[in-house]
Amino acid sequence: MLLIHPIFLLFLLSPILNGQLRSEVRTFVQRAVPEGIIVFCGDAQAGDHTYELFLLRQHERRGIFIVGQADSTRSQIVYADTSLDLAAGQGFIPPEVVDHLAGLLAVTSPENAMSSPADPSDIYPIGAALNTAIQPIAGFMFRSNSTVEILRELQESDAIPIDPAQAPIGAILISPTVYSRNGPVLIGAVGILGLDRQVYEPDFGKGGSWVPRGTLNDWIKRNNYTRQLFGFLLRAHPAVVR
Repeated sequence: MLLIHPIFLLFLLSPILNGQLRSEVRTFVQRAVPEGIIVFCGDAQAGDHTYELFLLRQHERRGIFIVGQADSTRSQIVYADTSLDLAAGQGFIPPEVVDHLAGLLAVTSPENAMSSPADPSDIYPIGAALNTAIQPIAGFMFRSNSTVEILRELQESDAIPIDPAQAPIGAILISPTVYSRNGPVLIGAVGILGLDRQVYEPDFGKGGSWVPRGTLNDWIKRNNYTRQLFGFLLRAHPAVVR
């Protein structure tokens, strides 16, 4: 049986949660995710397992993470990214739990989201923003807002892999979300290198406008915490080339 308990709490940097969240989860989150603005959105229970859903904002980026149980007493992070799109596919969270957590966030169920272009109403719709920027030029459409899935889509496309440090104008740069079971969670980033050699990211506080986030070198330094940096150059659509 699946039980849903929506709760909304806001805490900054050193999270202090009240008794509505289980004490062991409160202690775990305080230790595992020490940086960012965190909102506890609610939980879902499937059988003997409870899954707690949190929104996380780190700097200008937004994402989510889900806390589950390794056993009856030990919590662990079972998923984190900029979208729920891949949450069920990793085998740690039942699909019906993911569907209900998507309902708490008022976003499209991942089962339906991946069958169409990336949803612009998602948690952090980076894939949808990329589609707006590059589809007219490259004719390429991302189906997901997950940084991990965006990376996979690029790797399986005919895009040209490049060294991020040597990126040409127009290159897509990506640092996917990373996390470990005991923390930390580091929300991923996707940017486009502009004509002025600044890396641009969408600012969803400004309607999704692409804004500069520093020079290429600055962006690489800020996002090279895991050594997982990737660059791609999409091929121009034949109609644009002509």
